[in-house]
Amino acid sequence: MSTVEIRAKVHQMIDEVDHALLEAIHAMLETYQKREEDPIIGYEVDGRPITTSTLEEQADEAMGQVARGEYITLAELEKESE
Repeated sequence: MSTVEIRAKVHQMIDEVDHALLEAIHAMLETYQKREEDPIIGYEVDGRPITTSTLEEQADEAMGQVARGEYITLAELEKESE
């Protein structure tokens, strides 16, 4: 089948699916598009994807915390863990 034929068949099939499957297809396509725009570079422990932009935001926040002095030293951590 050509790309045009596949697209036409997929459109027809989508018009006939129930709501639950339509939502699943929608989520899958959104994930695919986001992956192209903002690649997935890892996953959280619960399985949620981590994208490049998310990691950049987390890194910026961590650097801000360090700049504001919101951290503990290794000596403080060792003392706290005793």
